[in-house]
Amino acid sequence: MAFVDEAYRLPNDCRPGEKPFYALAAVLLTIDDHVDIRADLHRIVGGNWWHTVDAQQTQDGLPKIEELTDYLADYRDPCVLAVCHTPGPDDQAIGMRAVSLSALLAALGSQAPRPGAGEGHQRVVPAQAKMIVLERQNRHQDTDRDLHTIRQARQSGAISRHFPVMHVSPSIENLLWLPDLVSHTYRRYITHDEDLVTRLDGQTVTLELPANKSDPLGAAAYVQGVSRLFQ
Repeated sequence: MAFVDEAYRLPNDCRPGEKPFYALAAVLLTIDDHVDIRADLHRIVGGNWWHTVDAQQTQDGLPKIEELTDYLADYRDPCVLAVCHTPGPDDQAIGMRAVSLSALLAALGSQAPRPGAGEGHQRVVPAQAKMIVLERQNRHQDTDRDLHTIRQARQSGAISRHFPVMHVSPSIENLLWLPDLVSHTYRRYITHDEDLVTRLDGQTVTLELPANKSDPLGAAAYVQGVSRLFQ
């Protein structure tokens, strides 16, 4: 199963010298491991609630962020798929999420060969998921937009009509803490030059969506490790 969260900075939000970005992080975890991983997460954070942005602001939260990152880095299989999109000057979060979610669905839910798959590429692409769990959106309109993107993926054949995609709150499914962690450390990597996320290089496959392409999915490239698009 894949658990998904996002991080982004729009062009209009950038200060001088900053770059816009959009990253959708999926953490793939074998179903048989879920119970043990949930227990480990509760042990590391010291409870049953977690939000990485809030933890970043506290003195005792920073070591927990680092420990969670190292925990994920020790997972036995490549387990992070980061879909990265460099926004153009007119791009908005809604459109960036739709394009990136479409790419994620095609990468994890399709039985078709991935873009560029072949010798040297097939080795680094994570296994296809049986199900995708998205963090529940705060606004119903945003959830509806996701559902529209998912319907389009089914209609185009990118995923099967029966491939399950759900929106769930992290308070209900604590495994969503991990993509929250990854998307946050990606943000800090881009905005603050913090390199914690690079500890996940060995576990990460990045799907880079090029900017200013009429067919970004067709031009996508798989890269082993954390993306250098924004460096």
